[in-house]
Amino acid sequence: MVLSFTDGPMIKRLHEQGIPAFVVPTRFPFDFRIWSSVSKIIVENNIDIIHVHGTRAFSNCFVSAKRINIPIIYTVHGWSFNHYQNIIRHKLTIAIEKYFTKVARVVINVSESNRETGCKVIPNLKSEVIQNGIDTEIFNTGQQFKNLRKELNIKDNTTVIGFIARMTYQKDPLTLIHAFHQLVQKQNQENKFLLLMIGDGEKKAEAIKLVNELNLATMVRFENFRNDIPDLLNTLDVFCLPSLWEGLPLSVLEAMAMRKIVVATAVDGTREIIDHNKNGYLFSPQNVSELCNLLEEGSKANSHNDNIRSNALKTIQEKFTLKCMIQKTEQIYGRFINSVS
Repeated sequence: MVLSFTDGPMIKRLHEQGIPAFVVPTRFPFDFRIWSSVSKIIVENNIDIIHVHGTRAFSNCFVSAKRINIPIIYTVHGWSFNHYQNIIRHKLTIAIEKYFTKVARVVINVSESNRETGCKVIPNLKSEVIQNGIDTEIFNTGQQFKNLRKELNIKDNTTVIGFIARMTYQKDPLTLIHAFHQLVQKQNQENKFLLLMIGDGEKKAEAIKLVNELNLATMVRFENFRNDIPDLLNTLDVFCLPSLWEGLPLSVLEAMAMRKIVVATAVDGTREIIDHNKNGYLFSPQNVSELCNLLEEGSKANSHNDNIRSNALKTIQEKFTLKCMIQKTEQIYGRFINSVS
């Protein structure tokens, strides 16, 4: 059974597959207004174990779990604390994560770097590492794809740089726009590049404003969130994720599986995926000039970038498949069930 706090395509797919799925809508952590609804779903469906993904999910499930004495497995997709927060928020989120990891019977980190970060501030943290994996049948260049260049009116000879993510402070879309502006000025070829930005979020309005201020409106295309991610990735030449922090980003895995040049920040789990200059390119967070240079390098048609694309696909096939992630998760379930039976 699946409980989600947002509706969307995932819930629809679960229903189509006959998997019980419930939605209790909220955008907020610690939303006490929904806790009784969560408890009712848990009791009526005779749940024995709760596996929560992320801090918001934990915050809205743990009270119900404790009341009914149901054990929790907690997968951390990036800690809720980071060094960009003010000191009060930073201390508060660390305290919350300390409590959550104490309450949880099993803690799973999606990257070794995230586990190490947690160990620095959470004494005696015990966690397993299961890196994210993707479905390589869906993200597979051997499939037939929609011609989105035609749909989006993009010329075949245009180099498309893509951003597919929530437009939030964490994902830092503004740094990408500044770097793209430098790239266009450096190349001095107005129609050579297009920046395709897919997603929604609190930074979108600011991103659109910045594009207009930099006179990039004809070279930057904004689209709302879409579900046809493989088709979008097939359209791109370069995929960029300029995040300030990450757990282990699925979007990077998906782009690499589609043999795209990936340019991403050297943060957390991203560094466990990308080996700089071998299967992708890494740059320092918020470093506009460094990102500009790597976007230029990644857009070149040469044998080096061909090798990077091949190595990217090989990395996914060897280390980051959905099958591997499921097997490791099932092993943890098995050990946990044996320990409590």
